Amino acid sequence: RSRLMSDGQRAARFDMSGQVVAVSGGTTGIGRATCDAFLRAGAAAVYNLDITDGDHSGVTWIKTDVSNVQALQASFTQMLERTKGQLDVLVSNAGVWTCGDFESVSEEEFDRVVSINVKGAFFCVQAAMPALRKHGGTVVLMGSDQSFVGKPEQNLYGMTKGAVGQLTKSLAAQYAPLGVRVNAVCPGTIDTPLMHGAVATIAKWKGIPADDIYGSLGSAQPLPRIGQPEEVAEAVLACACNKFMVGALVAVDGGYVAI
Repeated sequence: RSRLMSDGQRAARFDMSGQVVAVSGGTTGIGRATCDAFLRAGAAAVYNLDITDGDHSGVTWIKTDVSNVQALQASFTQMLERTKGQLDVLVSNAGVWTCGDFESVSEEEFDRVVSINVKGAFFCVQAAMPALRKHGGTVVLMGSDQSFVGKPEQNLYGMTKGAVGQLTKSLAAQYAPLGVRVNAVCPGTIDTPLMHGAVATIAKWKGIPADDIYGSLGSAQPLPRIGQPEEVAEAVLACACNKFMVGALVAVDGGYVAI
């Protein structure tokens, strides 16, 4: 059983008072939990940059397609007009998952996944960086356990998350001297709509019961359970607050990549 920090404990450790935060893909799952975490930490404004509105109290939604660079830049322009140019934290969280036979992956599927997971992350940070450099901000990218290890039949997804890991390191090396810290949080199996969709896809593809897959996911790491979005969000918040953390890929996976 997880033991999440109380609001009082969180406030004592993480203070985001007066800060403006942007979270791409903040409507559901880890993104939504991340928006909540920053709100609880006292952020002055939290923006959700996503295709769909999460109807999220305290969070401002700006419709954003991260795979469309022109639309993405327009969303950042709109947000920065509202904040008078202030942006302190960017969480690049938007992403999609896929699996399948490597030899059957289509060009269309390749382009779809790469355009969101890699292109989207790259240009999201690019759009945010001028504002972040003004006063010294921080970027948290969303990697995966597959930023460290490979999994059969998840070649395309794993490739994109490996790219996110390297993007994190190169940006960290370039921008830390300029006052912008860049890190990544790398979740394992987390109880989100994305995970449930993945389980359904695998079950249908392999012709096995979904319950069998859930059982194997929960026992695949030393801490034998599926993680919660709030546990990932706390790691994101820690990356945003720790002033000496630069270029880190932080695994939040119950120990999966440790074995």
